[in-house]
Amino acid sequence: MDEEITEFKVQKTAYYNDNGLFIEEYQIFMNNRPGIMCGRDDFERLYKIMGKALNDRKENNYGKA
Repeated sequence: MDEEITEFKVQKTAYYNDNGLFIEEYQIFMNNRPGIMCGRDDFERLYKIMGKALNDRKENNYGKA
């Protein structure tokens, strides 16, 4: 039986003005459907939260929690 693999993509868009980089936006797609769009600061926060969630599961699996 073939298992479907979820496909994730991250699109990064950078905007510039006379002073250089103005803002960066990240859009996350799952199976070619847009999910969320956020700026760099929010994306970094989301990345940290996801890391904590994944590490928590790993710790629980090995009895470290």
